[in-house]
Amino acid sequence: MPYLTLQNISKSFGSARAVESFDLRVEKGEFISLLGGSGCGKTTTLRMIAGFETPSSGTIHIGGIEVEHLPPRKRNVGFVFQNYALFPNLTVAGNIAFGLKVARQKKADLLARTNEMLELIHMTELAGRYPHQLSGGQQQRVALARALAPRPGLLLLDEPLSALDAKNRQRLRQEIRELQQLLGITTVYVTHDQEEALAMSDRVVVMNKGRIEQVGTPREIYQQPKAGFTAEFIGTLNRLHGVWEQPDQGIVRVGNLLLRTSPARGGLAGSPVALGIRPEALVWNGQGANSLPGRLVSTSFLGPSIRCVLEVDGQKLIFDRLNHTVGFPPKVGDEILLTLACADLIVL
Repeated sequence: MPYLTLQNISKSFGSARAVESFDLRVEKGEFISLLGGSGCGKTTTLRMIAGFETPSSGTIHIGGIEVEHLPPRKRNVGFVFQNYALFPNLTVAGNIAFGLKVARQKKADLLARTNEMLELIHMTELAGRYPHQLSGGQQQRVALARALAPRPGLLLLDEPLSALDAKNRQRLRQEIRELQQLLGITTVYVTHDQEEALAMSDRVVVMNKGRIEQVGTPREIYQQPKAGFTAEFIGTLNRLHGVWEQPDQGIVRVGNLLLRTSPARGGLAGSPVALGIRPEALVWNGQGANSLPGRLVSTSFLGPSIRCVLEVDGQKLIFDRLNHTVGFPPKVGDEILLTLACADLIVL
């Protein structure tokens, strides 16, 4: 039985539909990310789970209990806000202990749990500091510890790393994931950062205009997108436009090229088709089933990799190469042969 269930959830603000026909089942101990651009409904969904917003329709179950009409304090949920919302007049220890005081825990139990959380986030020596004396990353850890201190069954995080620099985001997302796995707590995480969602999640929920576009593991979302929106929103994607030559054989004509992908059931010869290719799937002078000859247009140095743009039969393709490859990159204007496996050619 799933720990969290959202069934046919919708939310309207006046005539504006923020979330529509949202269905999701989250297993106990699972880490789920709601991923999408601004205004797609992901934070509204999170706030409905927490009890800060009431659904216009649908039901929410947490731990087998229907909760959409219960106040937040009765849902056994921990919430980490985007701006952390720490109390400026309380110390680190005081912020962590706040929820325990509200629950009227015994003083000895409160102190023991607070010290346990301080140790868990490696901030025991900073227990007496106030929020303004902490870095952004330290504030984030305090907010996380405060949410976890009352031992909630469900942890909700609303873009908690968005205010941090890139290096701190990478470090702290790993810390959050490790802590979540250590505690085994069911977690729903809201983010607009694709890399963050793919790196942290057991499953990703891609949202667009208040609806779910696709739910799947990070690998499924990236490598097997079910819709053009998911394919283009997640990572970098090349698009090629062609027509079906032999749909039952998976053969597509792109200009003067014939490319092979997965067979299309019910496809019609001569009908238009859009193909997606990830930059890293293209191999320079490789042995793939599909050959893409073209001319190098430009290169960009990205540190770990070199991003190249190739013109193939009037269409441009981006492909990536590791920067330590001997004899690479070639010069702009050089003729290059790229190859591609059938499985890496995505029909959109």
